[in-house]
Amino acid sequence: MSMLTALALSIGVLIAVWVKVGAMLFTTTPIAVPAGIIAWACFYAAGGKMNGLQKTIAANVSGVFWILVAMLVIGAANLGGVAWIIIGVVAAIIVLQSKVPALSFIPGAFCGAAVTAASGAGTDIKANVMVALALVAGAVLGWISEAGAGAIAKKA
Repeated sequence: MSMLTALALSIGVLIAVWVKVGAMLFTTTPIAVPAGIIAWACFYAAGGKMNGLQKTIAANVSGVFWILVAMLVIGAANLGGVAWIIIGVVAAIIVLQSKVPALSFIPGAFCGAAVTAASGAGTDIKANVMVALALVAGAVLGWISEAGAGAIAKKA
């Protein structure tokens, strides 16, 4: 079996399971299943393997963190009218943090930030943690799908 076919099989099966199980695990966070799939894509975009897993998790979770910080600043200082400026500052920070090797996957950080913003988690710490957990789960599933495809392709 070709690696591409093995990868298609591995990803297809695991995403089906993620859609079913993720929806049951994250009942209070409807964006969790799509967040996991976005992190899964980030894993492959970051180059896969253990390095891609590490970069994806670090970058995705940093995006969650920076949106939480932005929402706390906006809310605490009642800065709703200038929220766009705060978000711009956060975007600049996301790019600048890429000087740190573990946080060098800029698209992953923006994906984590965008999913968090879209989730409506706001300043709810638990909701932000749930988004972060879904992103971590998706990245890990990406790693599992890659390893599983490698095993299937070798056997065939």
